Amino acid sequence: MTAYAYDASDQEMLNVGWLAPDYAFRTGIVDDRVINALKALSSAYDNQTRGVHDCEFCPTERPVILGGPAFDTQVWLGSAEIRAQDTDGIVYSAPNLVIHYITEHRYCPPEEFCRAVVRTAGMDGPDELVLAD
Repeated sequence: MTAYAYDASDQEMLNVGWLAPDYAFRTGIVDDRVINALKALSSAYDNQTRGVHDCEFCPTERPVILGGPAFDTQVWLGSAEIRAQDTDGIVYSAPNLVIHYITEHRYCPPEEFCRAVVRTAGMDGPDELVLAD
C-alpha cells in the first residue's frame, strides 16, 4: 500500500502484492471471486516488461494461467501488472504474479484491493472477500 514508483505513470497508484522473501506478508483465504477477477483482468498486460520476474518462494518457472474475460486466454505471469480502481478513485497496481502468490503461497491482499479488483472486473459480491490468518 505504498505509493507506486516502479515506472513513470500519469496517475497516482498504490502498490499491492510486490512480495519478497525477506519481508513478511499477510496470509489467509481469499474469495474465489477475487481470484477470478484477477484472472479476468490479467490479459490486459498493464505495464508489460521485457524481462520476467520468477517467484522467489518456490521453484515454479514462469507460471501460466487461463485468464481474460472468458478465462480462455493463456496469460504468462511475472512480466506485467494488474490495475484496479475502487469507488473512491484510488488505483491499485499489483504484479500479475499476485495470482500465483494468492493461489500457491496463501498471500492475502488488503481487503480494499480485493474489493477494487472485483469491482473493476464487474463481479459484484458481498463486502467480505478475504479471511486473514
